[in-house]
Amino acid sequence: MNTCLASCGTLTLLLIVLAVLGSLLPRHHRRDHSLWIALPATLALDASIPVATVDEHFVCATIDWWPQGKCNYGSCSWFHSSILNLDLTNRLLAEAVTALAPLLIRLGGSLEDQIFYDVGSSATTTTCKTFTTQNHRFGFSTGCLNMSRWQQLNEFFQRTGSLVAFGLNALHGKERIDNTFQGPWNSSNARDFIAYTASKRYPIKAWGLGNELSSSFSGVTLDSRNYAADVDELQQIIDEIYGTGQKPVLVAPDGFFYAYWYSQVLQQTRTDPALRAVSFHVYDLGPGDGKNIAARILSAAHTDRYQQVQRVLRQYGNGAKAWVGEAGGIYNGGQHLVSDAFVFSFWYLDQLGMAALHNTAVFCRQSLIGGNYGLLDSNFNPNPDFYSALLWKRLMGEVVLNVTSQSLNSSSFHTYAHCLKNARGGIAVLVINFSNNTQVVLDLGLKSQKLEYHLSSPDGNVQSQRVALNGQVLEGAKSELKAIAVEGSNPSKVAPLSIAFITLPDAFVPACTL
Repeated sequence: MNTCLASCGTLTLLLIVLAVLGSLLPRHHRRDHSLWIALPATLALDASIPVATVDEHFVCATIDWWPQGKCNYGSCSWFHSSILNLDLTNRLLAEAVTALAPLLIRLGGSLEDQIFYDVGSSATTTTCKTFTTQNHRFGFSTGCLNMSRWQQLNEFFQRTGSLVAFGLNALHGKERIDNTFQGPWNSSNARDFIAYTASKRYPIKAWGLGNELSSSFSGVTLDSRNYAADVDELQQIIDEIYGTGQKPVLVAPDGFFYAYWYSQVLQQTRTDPALRAVSFHVYDLGPGDGKNIAARILSAAHTDRYQQVQRVLRQYGNGAKAWVGEAGGIYNGGQHLVSDAFVFSFWYLDQLGMAALHNTAVFCRQSLIGGNYGLLDSNFNPNPDFYSALLWKRLMGEVVLNVTSQSLNSSSFHTYAHCLKNARGGIAVLVINFSNNTQVVLDLGLKSQKLEYHLSSPDGNVQSQRVALNGQVLEGAKSELKAIAVEGSNPSKVAPLSIAFITLPDAFVPACTL
């Protein structure tokens, strides 16, 4: 046992950064260690008290409503990945979701406000129709979820150890006037659906209400007072159906974060405990036809929306937790060979780190499958970010520690630290090295053994759809994630354009023994 770790409030971790001379050296020269110079620096980890905590289901993924006919910029990347047509019998899909278990899956997206639930007093007497292409909102007609499909979905969730956050139709019964929807929400269809779901004891963690209605960015908006009244009504429905025992949380509004609109909703909801979870979306890299997105990701200058959200919640949230209900980074379906490639793990893991550091309880990645940003590809095989999600979920615990750098401009690499999952007193440090010409060498100054997981591109191309763990290419959701053991007295080396999870199971950090 390291006595300093057991008693000291702050740990000092020595970082030596080796920088390659010249920022535009050819790739084959970047591995020439003789060109590197050493720049000493330190990293301080506060081991005395947690700085934040996240939900046990922090890592979350989405399944969308988009049908096969959804295309963006000439790319029709949704294939059969919809809530309505996803092949739930596919073995590879089940293996991937089971590997991430227990996984929270958010069912929602742009078309959720055009869904009718074929159940209860409002059930149809004709066929429950799926989406068709029409001159309608988002280019598609209204759709329908029948209870046979709902049963199939929930059998899959139960079989794979998943929980569900379901976004309800917030526009049912409202009248569209220009770019706003007005009038009261007709909650009868949602009530019937919730009652049916509760009667079946389906694993619902959260009910949501509407998708991206907080601004006109997605084409329509709702008045904040009107939306707050609808939230109150939904909370009353949840309370009536589930009673006084354990019940799903109401999470809303699942929109783009605008501080004034969010503040107004939080102030105007009257039902207690309405909005115990406040959700927002993250698409900070622009549209799917954007230029130089991979280079922008590697610039490491990513938008940090989380502090702004926390400021609003501290003032108006009355104890509400922040959720990222949808985070695809690149809107309109992502971008092939960027959001489905290794380079996106630099963005994804950085967002997970920032979100956790700022007390964000849940982070739902858009998407589990579908679009050009799925954790799985169209053949149900893992994209690189699947392994990033899997490593985070297995290693990064719910307790977040504070890390600060000293005497070094650390813009080329970011670090995050959590208590190690299922290891009392242990820590896990995530190092994201954005630089193509810098190697980070960490000397933790500890005697205890380290277990390290290094992610890199197997061929040096960060836009590859393959990823290597400790030099071995990963294939399939059941790949064994083997660590390499490094003695505590030896430094940990994080190569340029790579990512490392460094764990110390026997660190005995005070904040991780509480």
